[in-house]
Amino acid sequence: GSLESSAEASPPLPLDGRGLPAGGEYYKARVTTPMLGAIFSSGRELRSTLFQSAGRSFVEAVGDRPTISFTIDGGAADTAGIRLGHVLLSVNGDAVRQTDDAVRMVGAASRPMTLEFWVPSGGVEVVRTEGMCMVKYDNNATEAPRSSCEWKPKYVVVGDMLGQPHVIYMYRSKKEYDTAVKESQSRTRRPLSVKVKQFDIRGARLINEGMTVRYPNRPAAWHYFTILRPQGLPVKISATSEERLRPILEGVESFLEGDQRRRAAKVEERRGRITAANAYGGETYY
Repeated sequence: GSLESSAEASPPLPLDGRGLPAGGEYYKARVTTPMLGAIFSSGRELRSTLFQSAGRSFVEAVGDRPTISFTIDGGAADTAGIRLGHVLLSVNGDAVRQTDDAVRMVGAASRPMTLEFWVPSGGVEVVRTEGMCMVKYDNNATEAPRSSCEWKPKYVVVGDMLGQPHVIYMYRSKKEYDTAVKESQSRTRRPLSVKVKQFDIRGARLINEGMTVRYPNRPAAWHYFTILRPQGLPVKISATSEERLRPILEGVESFLEGDQRRRAAKVEERRGRITAANAYGGETYY
């Protein structure tokens, strides 16, 4: 089954003395720089992204607590060992339970600043649906191109925090993705200074999963899959190993499986309304 469907069926979790799922780890990080180099989202907001493999009871236990959803490579948070999915509990000893409060308190806190975090147990996988891949999206072919030179290197992000879970974003590098996130958080709301390709995958389907292609000038086979969208050209995504491609593939699969369930539910709802209308002689009562 999908990550989402297994998550919905999860049993209640035992909680520790601080109301978080038992088995997690607590630690403190010291930050001296004015900029933390990280972004917070609530645990509930991360249900379909970072916490998609966790159960509903886990997400509800984390609730609206501020959770690290993005870090800048080499930034203060990254250097201090603060990672995606870590939940902020206090700033210089003062408790924090909301994302807005976290942003305000981190910005106003004296330096050096001590942050207390909670880390989920090893039983909860923080799913990072992004990575450097090779892509092809400019023709009607569904198979891999004949030459490795036809692929373009892109940093691919499935449903990133800049937009919606139904969009695949492609940047020229992880550094440019970092820049896009920083600029999107700016209060000036200027257009992004970096280029980004966006592909809506609502109603799409996957083909060529698990396929490989070999090129004469490459030592190993490339793994790839293809996304067929209702509108627009197919999107092909590849990587030099199955491990590097897996986060992107699982992110796309997770969204599409949920998208299919939502569409099926709407069809059933519409069918039910038509049946009810017919039962009342073609009239619908409200």
